[in-house]
Amino acid sequence: MRFLRTFALLLLAALPAAPLAAQTTGFPFVNDLTVNGSIPGSTSCNLVNSTALPHTYQITAAPLSPCVLFFSLCPCQAGALPLPPATCPFPMTQSLDLMINPACFVIPINGATNGAGVFSITFPASTVPFTFSVQAAVVDICGTVSLTQAYDVWI
Repeated sequence: MRFLRTFALLLLAALPAAPLAAQTTGFPFVNDLTVNGSIPGSTSCNLVNSTALPHTYQITAAPLSPCVLFFSLCPCQAGALPLPPATCPFPMTQSLDLMINPACFVIPINGATNGAGVFSITFPASTVPFTFSVQAAVVDICGTVSLTQAYDVWI
């Protein structure tokens, strides 16, 4: 709960921030998010087409890592909020790639990776097509928060 509160304050502070070209890259078993088996370790803001399919969101990080999936009704924007680079377990560019806008409603889903380092959640196929974006945050092996890459999802 404290993580969500801190993250919400970070979002509010970012409202006036100008977007930059930086974006987060996922690293399998560190801070990686895939949607329906998309390419692990990709960069942010790729489009995933899940039309008429169940859609599965999978985070890979260290075993038993707390994590949060953030769903936004607005499109992904690479570098919407640039953050200081992560340094552990190795240097990584970090940015919140969900669009920062008061009209962009964000839905968090808390979880934790299992003993194999995987958190997965599946939703049924939708009968109403729409698009949204998704990004996750995980507590990495160093005890700091790392962001995954973000995706635009079309269902």
